[in-house]
Amino acid sequence: MNEIQFSTECKPTLEQLLDLYNSVDWFAYTNTENAPKLLTAFQNSTYSVTVWYGSKLIGLARGMSDDVSIFYLQDILIRPEFQGQGIGKQLLTNCLERFTHVRMKVLLTDDREQQLKFYEAMGFTNTKDIQDFEINTFVKISGLTP
Repeated sequence: MNEIQFSTECKPTLEQLLDLYNSVDWFAYTNTENAPKLLTAFQNSTYSVTVWYGSKLIGLARGMSDDVSIFYLQDILIRPEFQGQGIGKQLLTNCLERFTHVRMKVLLTDDREQQLKFYEAMGFTNTKDIQDFEINTFVKISGLTP
């Protein structure tokens, strides 16, 4: 019987990564230009957690950190058929526990209500809602123009 297993040791192949990212329609990672770079991006992450159902990669979280002042959550994704089971919460909890001593935990996400509610429930504050001091978020994304 297959069980859901979390691991910081099991490393996926490029094919497994492409299959997972395609399952959630994150095609910017899997298009012809970026697909060969995905495995390198995963391997160069400071910290990663994968989720397996038997030998099938069903989710992951990965991020970068200087291990002092900032942890940046780059990706967190779960195959659609496994969503809603608390896997995302466990992935994010694993990352936050690893970097509990780091001052700032940062992520960027789209504006879908499901994502906004998830991160708010996990203790993140949308920069739009910060009133104690002024804060701005800037990004420069290749291929996008203002």
